[in-house]
Amino acid sequence: MKNINQGAGAAAFVGQILAYPFLIALSLQITWHFQIIALLLMGVCLAAAMVVKRYPLVLIIAAITGIIGAINQWILLPLVAVQLLLTFLLRTQKVTKQWAGTIAFGQAILFQILLIYAGLHFLSQDMLLDLALLYVPALIGLWANHFPKWTDMVLLAITVVIGYWLQRLNLIAIGGIIILVTLINSRRPFKVPSYLYQFSPVIATLLLYLARMHG
Repeated sequence: MKNINQGAGAAAFVGQILAYPFLIALSLQITWHFQIIALLLMGVCLAAAMVVKRYPLVLIIAAITGIIGAINQWILLPLVAVQLLLTFLLRTQKVTKQWAGTIAFGQAILFQILLIYAGLHFLSQDMLLDLALLYVPALIGLWANHFPKWTDMVLLAITVVIGYWLQRLNLIAIGGIIILVTLINSRRPFKVPSYLYQFSPVIATLLLYLARMHG
């Protein structure tokens, strides 16, 4: 079961770092230069480091590809270093499911920022808002059982209302996100596998993409 969780978690990480950048942020402006390819290889290596036994070697390869990906954009190097540090911490430190999931979400968000900036050479406020709207509901579902009763639903309602008010979410996306958070809510009587939380931003991104495609 542990191997299944690790493998599914690694797959979810790859899904997260690909979904929003390539479906929405970079969809019309992507240029496949070598830095983007190097960063994608780094992402695959980071995911693999969570599964394989010889993870130090994989992290070294990730560091090399990350440095190549930052060529001519050295401002990205701190983000590359943070990715390596977070992967090392997740691989070596024992933390609770909630904290492990939160750190993994933070890592995925930072990697998407890394990819988007490498591809576009800028990062807009709308993109950051989109990422917040995709990940805050997942965090609410993850931490729900630590909140006072109904607090999670109130926080979710505030999040989607803000997204609708700022015209980043439509009713289709809002409905899908509410259903998704209800399904993964940690307050439910049965335990949800940790990798399902990691897949939730991928599903939310697909919902957002389809909703925007159809207006």
